[in-house]
Amino acid sequence: MGRGLVPFARGTEEPMRRRSADAVRVGVATVVLLLAAGNSGHDSTLLLDVFQFFNDLPGGMRPAFVLLYDVVGLWPVLLLLGALVARRWRLARDLLVAALIGWLLSRGLGLVLESGFHGLRAVVRLHRTPTFPNVRFAVVVAVIVTAGPFLTRGARRAGWVFAVLLLPTELYLGVALPKSLIAALALGWGVGALVHLVFGSPGGRPTLDQVQQALADLGCPAEGLTLAPEQPSQHSLVLAQAAAGPVVIKVLGRDETDARLITKAWRLVYLKDSGPTLFLTRAQEVQHNAYISLLARDAGVRVPQVVAAGMGGPGAALLVERELQGAALADLPDPEDALLEQVWQQVRLLHSARIAHRSLHTRHVRITPDGPALVSLDSAVTIASPDALGADVAELLATTAVLVGHERAVRAAVTVLGAEAVAAALPLLQPAALSRPGRALAGAGEGSVGAHLERLRAEVTASTGSPEVALEQLQRVRPAGLLFAVGTLVGVGALLSSVGDPAVLGHAVRRADPALLALAASLSLLTMVAYAISLEGATQRTLPFWPNVKLQFAGAFSNLALPLGSQALQVRFLQRQGADAATAVAGGGVISVAATLATQATLLPIALYASPQRIDTRDIPRGAIENVLAAGTAALLLSSLLLFAVPPLRRRFSRPVLRGARSLVSVLRSPRQVTLLLVGNVAASVLPALSLTACLAAVGDFPSVWALLAITVGVTLVASLVPFPGGSTAVTGVGMAGAVAGLGVPQSRAVAAVLMYQVITTVLPSLPGWLSLRSLMAAEEL
Repeated sequence: MGRGLVPFARGTEEPMRRRSADAVRVGVATVVLLLAAGNSGHDSTLLLDVFQFFNDLPGGMRPAFVLLYDVVGLWPVLLLLGALVARRWRLARDLLVAALIGWLLSRGLGLVLESGFHGLRAVVRLHRTPTFPNVRFAVVVAVIVTAGPFLTRGARRAGWVFAVLLLPTELYLGVALPKSLIAALALGWGVGALVHLVFGSPGGRPTLDQVQQALADLGCPAEGLTLAPEQPSQHSLVLAQAAAGPVVIKVLGRDETDARLITKAWRLVYLKDSGPTLFLTRAQEVQHNAYISLLARDAGVRVPQVVAAGMGGPGAALLVERELQGAALADLPDPEDALLEQVWQQVRLLHSARIAHRSLHTRHVRITPDGPALVSLDSAVTIASPDALGADVAELLATTAVLVGHERAVRAAVTVLGAEAVAAALPLLQPAALSRPGRALAGAGEGSVGAHLERLRAEVTASTGSPEVALEQLQRVRPAGLLFAVGTLVGVGALLSSVGDPAVLGHAVRRADPALLALAASLSLLTMVAYAISLEGATQRTLPFWPNVKLQFAGAFSNLALPLGSQALQVRFLQRQGADAATAVAGGGVISVAATLATQATLLPIALYASPQRIDTRDIPRGAIENVLAAGTAALLLSSLLLFAVPPLRRRFSRPVLRGARSLVSVLRSPRQVTLLLVGNVAASVLPALSLTACLAAVGDFPSVWALLAITVGVTLVASLVPFPGGSTAVTGVGMAGAVAGLGVPQSRAVAAVLMYQVITTVLPSLPGWLSLRSLMAAEEL
């Protein structure tokens, strides 16, 4: 209970937070409002029945409903006056801004949409014209949502009770339709979240008084509670003095729970994992963290002692740990080798219990009077995979090397863990494989993070005798690239030569529907997301989603000048994510290509069977295609013969091929990987067919989608078998135009649609592909 007026929960609004959950609420409210405004003047039959039920109530109830209508309308005014009397200037400002924005937006939308009853039989008892959205309800909800974090639980509930009562009141009085109230609810909810996002709010963070009450409920009373100087985003840290000495209290309130959910969703989309485990309740989370600490302590690891864990007070979850005295390892200017070895002893004990810290850098190593200790086990996991354990070693190596140099850091790790364990972390010494804090600490020395890790990898290679990890080389120009350009010109020339009158072709292109071409472009760009999903399934490493999508765009740009350039990018990307060379080549090359060919070979007969149109192949210039196929087949056979006939080549390439086969078998055994491969490759095959459909519709033709799926899959499958630079482009363009013409589409329109399709699928992704390539290289993810 705060000072001033009883309804307000705090005497001070500090500390204020801009919460990620508010940004999500603004987005959701905007979507709901737009959907409701799409057909604002027409409610569904169900909503109209609800309206008629309340509107047809006896007229004698009018005085009671009018009184309730006026009282609820005064609720925002009462809250504003209460904030002013209590001298809560921030709250008064927020309430005033929320009411003003809610009124302006609702009135503005009402003037634009001008919706009414449209012939509905209704009783209007206040002689007011209904608006969309309802102004009064929008303002009331906006003020209630804005004031919510500042109010006591009783005051918050009273406000929502008034808002709920306003719904049937407005329906009875005939001043609003159900859809206008839904839109007003979304608008007011979004405005309140927007005000919190702009100015900040206390949110669901428990106050120090509430934390003290929760400590008493857990049987761990403490005094002198203060917020820690540095506050993490996922929970609150409180310092206190308990009977047994100073303690550190991890506090999870409603705000922290929302932040954890949003953060996990964001990390799942953008980063390579979803971060700490998501729990159904806050109590489960603190109990899990306590379990990890106790398990590590039983293994002999020096970690903070758990004092209490559980729920207490008004819904606060607490993890109370004894505070460790000492400085962080990152703050020591020049740690001795003996101290480093003691740190690695703690890591060895932690890993012997199959626990991975998952954020093991020098900031999370505390040097206590009893020796080094590991802290901040919030993200730790049990039954950790070898990759997770290797990531711990890599991150601690990268950050200790900044303090003592590469040679001393590696020597201390090898002395304690052994050469084999340190060598296993070698592929994970990449910037993208480190956590964000670890990457920042690794970049605190001289030079960039990439240069620092490159020197560290060289030192690990020399100290452990392990083979050097060589990244896939990205060459900008090769002779094959020139042949690819020539092949592209040949394909375009063959397409143009099939048109008798160029004016007819130009006329077809000029008359194309731009909206349908935009749809075709959107479908084509979505193909990159499908390829990203497919690559995720081709490797057992969890990949960051958004960088993975950027990788596919970069591959599309690379393929313009370098045949199979996207495969080289994928291998390099996987290596940067910590995969060894064999796994990267298998996932980025062998498995991806094999899964694509298998999917296309399966979809082709299905599409042919389902197509209602028979595909006439007589218009396809088979001679040119057969010549390209013959040349490509001869080149493939010759290269295969040389590979297996020459012993040095056989010894060099046989082992990667066998490793790729084993990786393929392991992927096929995983339901997750198979699902991702299947979904990604099917989508990557269907989306181009839909894009071609939109291009043909843009010029006025509407063949069967199944027939076009058969054409795109069949032509792409044949073209992919041509290991000749430029040959696939020629086969795709000429073959697709001939097959489309075989469906009865006039030759000029078929060529026009295929040319636009080729531009959309090859040229259009080049600009975002170039930007994506630069972005990935700048982030050292390539």
